[in-house]
Amino acid sequence: MNVIIAGELPFVQEVANLCHEAGHTTTAYLVEDFYDALESGYVQHLENVDVLIELHNESKMGKQELLMGLTAALPPTALLLTSALCASTTEIASWTSIPSRVVGIGLIPPIEAGGIVELASALQTHPRALAEAQAFWGELGLESVIVKDGPGLVRARTLCCLINEAVTVLMEGVATAADIDKAMQLGTNYPRGLLEWADTIGLDAVLGVMNGLHEEWGDGRYRPSPLLKRMVLAGKFGRKTGEGFFNYECE
Repeated sequence: MNVIIAGELPFVQEVANLCHEAGHTTTAYLVEDFYDALESGYVQHLENVDVLIELHNESKMGKQELLMGLTAALPPTALLLTSALCASTTEIASWTSIPSRVVGIGLIPPIEAGGIVELASALQTHPRALAEAQAFWGELGLESVIVKDGPGLVRARTLCCLINEAVTVLMEGVATAADIDKAMQLGTNYPRGLLEWADTIGLDAVLGVMNGLHEEWGDGRYRPSPLLKRMVLAGKFGRKTGEGFFNYECE
């Protein structure tokens, strides 16, 4: 299959690795690089795409702009797999020219074979597209879990709310980042500390999920922590920028 991936790190790189390993012809773009490709005329080659994977989670506005550019030249048979972390699949599908071929996905780094991917149908999604999405992810070594539509789906919604609370605990000076992570990892048997996990996902993506949840539900429990917003404003996104709640510049 001819697969194009566009979005942000680390999502793009990890999904691209799985596609390459499955033998698909894969082209991956970071969001900022894709806009350059559009200006250079790359959009003309989208007519040969079989699967488009969109993995932008930072903001709904940026996601809409990206998808409108991506889908402008897509064939009607293309399958569009879109990260439904900062917006619902139904809303995302409404931005595209092929809403019946849109399937929402939920992925949390690290993304590896043997893991799972959440799939959600938009109100516009044709059942055939959902079946094709299940088959595609199965080829990549991921088990599909079908969930109801909504920002964040299941794992990202739950995990990012936990991260958001951990950030607030840090902001209030209750404990250090290292001690918060130790308490959650050793005390509750989490696979990794919440703040380290946030750095791995990307604080910009975590903020995107919280903003999406807060806009969707208007509930105070989804309001992003002020410290999380400040970290993103400062460009401290975690591992991909070398600094988040922990320092990674020597990696």
